[in-house]
Amino acid sequence: MWSTTVAAISDASSYNILDFGGASDGKTDNAKAIKSAWVKACSSQGKNSVLIPKGTYLSGPVLLEGKCNGPITFQLQGLIKAPIDVNSYSWFSFSHVDQLTLTGGGAFDGQGQKAWANNNCDKDPNCKLPIYYLAMLVEEILITALMFLTFVDLHQSVRFDFVTNSVVQGISSINSKAFHMNVLGCKDLKFISVRISAPENSRNTDGIHIGESTGISVAHSIIGTGDDCVSIGPGNNDINIFDVQCGPGHGISIGSLGKYTNEEPVRGVVVQHCTLIGTDNGVRIKTWPDSAKQGIATNLTFDDIIMKNVQNPIIIDQQYCPFGSCNEKKSSLIQISKVKFNNIRGTSASSVAISIICSKTFPCSDVELSEINLKYNGGDTSSTTANVKPRVSGQIFPSLPPA
Repeated sequence: MWSTTVAAISDASSYNILDFGGASDGKTDNAKAIKSAWVKACSSQGKNSVLIPKGTYLSGPVLLEGKCNGPITFQLQGLIKAPIDVNSYSWFSFSHVDQLTLTGGGAFDGQGQKAWANNNCDKDPNCKLPIYYLAMLVEEILITALMFLTFVDLHQSVRFDFVTNSVVQGISSINSKAFHMNVLGCKDLKFISVRISAPENSRNTDGIHIGESTGISVAHSIIGTGDDCVSIGPGNNDINIFDVQCGPGHGISIGSLGKYTNEEPVRGVVVQHCTLIGTDNGVRIKTWPDSAKQGIATNLTFDDIIMKNVQNPIIIDQQYCPFGSCNEKKSSLIQISKVKFNNIRGTSASSVAISIICSKTFPCSDVELSEINLKYNGGDTSSTTANVKPRVSGQIFPSLPPA
């Protein structure tokens, strides 16, 4: 099912950033050299590549735009470091590129330690949140402009905006200031064998965040952060997460959904053959109460998942309100349906291994659990449900409360 190698690009011209004034001294700002090499490769006919050879490079923000005249490879063999300055926002941005291959075994180092201390989005409801929430409200060109001109508080390492038919393979991202990799408006984009890491106390360092995209895959990857390993926002279709090791972090999440008006539905998410180790949550769906507008999340499958000392292994939370800024007495308006939890086993770090709390206004429908075996080392394991009548088959441990 999954290809684990990137096909060799034959008859390609390679543009080495060292030939455009780049330097691997760890001090020179290579942003201009990288941009120049990209423009040359992108404007040339046929298959071309940008090469960042082995070494350590400093670079300020870089916007790498299409449309290119053919397939293009960004061959990162070295280590690129972001400025320590927390005023450096979106760092590397690939925009409107078709047939991009990002590979080479190198790494992006966001140097985010200083930024984490200033990032308070987990506590402050007025902090600036990811711009993808505006995607439903304005034209594509305006979205792109806003992403680069007004994105203030979330210092993303690598952005993929309107990238199509592309592959990211064998690349690492470490210590991002906030999101490591952000996907917006993309189609048929694969992440294969990526490694993402940041300490568990690094705020809002989501591994891969996906918004308003179709046909996105994350496979054979290791992700450990201070937030969600993979987060799937509104407007996504046909998302596949396969063979991902997650931890530390907040788990693999769909949502949060329902905070903003005109959010598009989430349809068709499969999380399969994954392992979560020591995370705050396992597989999670989260929606806001007091939703801005009615929405949909449907055809969601979690299959063949191993939990190792996970705080909340299986969770649907339609009362998600982390800032205390919403009216928790009002129900979520997000309709969750056609959800399957199958073959999920391992250990829970809390006594409540299964928590499915749905909306009073729109109860979850067509929720199925089968072959669940989650044990709590501290004693008995329990489960809790509300506003849902799940179907069960096979072994279910802990058992669900009576409907």
